[in-house]
Amino acid sequence: MAVHDIYSIGVIGTPGCGKTTLCKNLGLPIISLKDYAESNGCLGEIESDGSAAIDLEKLSSLWRQPAELTLVDSHLAHHLPVDALIVLRCHPDELEDRLRDRGYPIEKIQANVEVEMLGGPWNDLIGDSRPIFEGIEGIQEWISNGCPSHSTPDSAIDWLSGP
Repeated sequence: MAVHDIYSIGVIGTPGCGKTTLCKNLGLPIISLKDYAESNGCLGEIESDGSAAIDLEKLSSLWRQPAELTLVDSHLAHHLPVDALIVLRCHPDELEDRLRDRGYPIEKIQANVEVEMLGGPWNDLIGDSRPIFEGIEGIQEWISNGCPSHSTPDSAIDWLSGP
């Protein structure tokens, strides 16, 4: 896929891993998937923990590619027909601290830390043919080069194997 063929990059990862911070630091236009879902009538009721279900099937059918290179910020962005993906990971201990600082309930913290320990969003990406980049180091160059294939589930960070 040539650089001119990439219009949307989903930035995914466990909640609290730094997706929004990365998006802001890259200096590209950003679409918040939650805001996009809300503006398209695809966001459910807000739950007591602040979360809301998103009708991903309906949202995908309404998706329109941006006219310029744009980041899609959400742990669910890989469910949209975006052109490429950035997978962010966060050490489980750091993630737990971040979610605690945000006031997440202990059950939600534990669930998100477990997801991260078991591979985070990679579990949903097995067999995905889109260009994928895991991490932050070299991300600007990857984008500048047109988002060539870079990472696979086999090359993903493995927190369970240790250093």
